[in-house]
Formats: sequence, structure tokens, C-alpha cells
Amino acid sequence: MPRPQSSTAEREVRSRPQLGAVGIIPARLQSTRLPNKPLQDLGGAPLIVRVLERVRSSTALRDVWVATDSDEVVRAVVEAGGRAILTRADHASGLDRVAEAVRLLSDTPDPDPDSVFVNIQGDEPFVSRDGLDHLVRVMERPEVRMASLAAPFLDRDEVEDPNRVKVVVDREGRALYFSRAAIPSGYGPASIPLQHIGVYAYRRRTLFELAALPPSPLETAERLEQLRALENGIQIHMAVGEYQSTGIDTPDDLARARDQWATRRTQA
Repeated sequence: MPRPQSSTAEREVRSRPQLGAVGIIPARLQSTRLPNKPLQDLGGAPLIVRVLERVRSSTALRDVWVATDSDEVVRAVVEAGGRAILTRADHASGLDRVAEAVRLLSDTPDPDPDSVFVNIQGDEPFVSRDGLDHLVRVMERPEVRMASLAAPFLDRDEVEDPNRVKVVVDREGRALYFSRAAIPSGYGPASIPLQHIGVYAYRRRTLFELAALPPSPLETAERLEQLRALENGIQIHMAVGEYQSTGIDTPDDLARARDQWATRRTQA
């Protein structure tokens, strides 16, 4: 059985507030649009390390792990002082990889089914720390089984980009639908399109329920794993705010991220 691997940074781990939320960063080595994505350089370190650094700077999580199918990624994370766990290579989605990691990390014979796990995509080096805090606060409401992040589009041209996922919500802030298409199809000042930010929080029981379900028709059509939840009647509560992030899916995205990283370092 794969075993968790970690650094010995116990002082940092003990200093985390015990909020009951654990962050899991799924990272698959091979990506169709950007090969070896987790190990691509961003500011002198592998992308996955930059994501890990960003997530660990949040006070909303008591622990953070990288879940990966690659020994190389495990090595990069551990060398950077992080924790990593090796998972199977055949997972169809990050959701499935996170579920396996949570099973492997279960350290009690009867874990709390309502404990909270936050799935942060391994290509989000600029994920909002305020957004992570907001997400964990949403999960403090006992009726919430699953939650995610959204932010208003700052650039209207990006609304048409299929690599930028859109979400529409109801009056209670629950997701109605996610799409790569521009939704709503008509919008104005009273209807600003929302970009979905690839961060999810789940109850343990909800995570395992979703992982046990087959890919749904809309999930397959849109290539969006969160639609599996909606198609099976699981509500997704959206934490909406100025939580814009730069996800990295393509070589062009990586180039933009490198420019953004350099700009931030210059301004710091």
C-alpha cells in the first residue's frame, strides 16, 4: 500500500489552527495540454511547489498534502518541506485522486464522516487565501455538504474562453450549472458572469459518495467533474468574492503565470 511521505517540519504543522479542514492538492504528472505540468518551472521552483507554498500560507487549513501519481512529484514536494502521498495512476479526475488520498490518510478506525477536506487544483499557484478562508467558513454550516469558489470576471473577453469555466448561481448562492460555454448567454451590469475557481470543499461522506458514482453525462460532455454532484442532487454552495486566480492548463497559461510571478516579485 502506498505510504504518506513527509518532511519533518513538525513545528509548522503543530502551529496550524485546528479547524478540522485538511487541504489535498491532486497532481497528475502527465497532462494532455501541458506535459509534466506539476514539474514545470515557475519562478525557480516546480509549479506544484508554488501551489503548495501558497496553500500552506492559509490559516484556514490545519494540514496540507499533495496527492500524486508520480515519484518525481513526491520527491519535489518532500524536498521543499511538504507532505505528499502516492496514489494510483489511473484516476479519471482530481476528485477520485483526492478520495483515494483521504482513505490512505485515515488514521482512526472510525473517522468522522462530517470532517472537511479541501481539494485545491495542482495548477493554481495564485489561489486566494481569503477564498480558502471563506470556503472553510461556508462548510461550518452543518447543512452544507459541498462548496466551491467563484469570482466575477475582470476581463469580459475571457468569458468566451472555454478554458475559463463559468458558473451561474441561485439567490441562495448555490450553483445551478457550470459550463465552458459563456453562461448566461446574455448579460449586462445586473448579471456579471462568474468564473469558477477550481477549489472544492467536501464532507468526508460526500467525497466518498461522489467518488463511488460513475461519470455523469453532463460531466463527460463538459469535461467538468463538479457536474457529477449536481446531476446526482448534491448542492454546491458557492463562496463568491474577489478570488480571481490564474489556473494553468496550457503553455500560454504558463507563460502568463510566469509573467505574473515576475511582476509580483518585482513589486514585493
